[in-house]
Amino acid sequence: MMEIRSASPDEFSIIYARLKTIPMLWEDVDPARSLFQAAFDQDTIIGFARFEPDEQGALLGSLYVEPAYRKAGTGQAIVEYIEQLTRRRNIPQLFVFSTEAGGFFQRLDFVETPVELTVKTIPHSPQVEWYMRHPHYLAEEVTYVKAL
Repeated sequence: MMEIRSASPDEFSIIYARLKTIPMLWEDVDPARSLFQAAFDQDTIIGFARFEPDEQGALLGSLYVEPAYRKAGTGQAIVEYIEQLTRRRNIPQLFVFSTEAGGFFQRLDFVETPVELTVKTIPHSPQVEWYMRHPHYLAEEVTYVKAL
């Protein structure tokens, strides 16, 4: 039975180490502000994503599911959990940067939106701040948004 919850500091360390072993950006993670949510099978982390709330929107980032748990609804469950966190904070929209998983997010009712709008709406997200310092990476990105 899968459980999804906020990662503890020790679990964050495990997630951060895992991020460094997969082909995903990890340099933009801020341990103090990137709030990781994790899916568990017993005591094993089987997936995770970060939640970075800002005033007008929140960011869902670093969504990852271990290969053995893919195609079983784990990724969707993590996204839905972060949507709930966003709603509880009365934040009206959830953004995601994705160059490869756009179809997945579109199936979950996210719509493509201009990167400039994302950056303008969630300027205090650690990921956006990192991209602003590394604009050549930002130029390659695609963003999606979901109104909540």
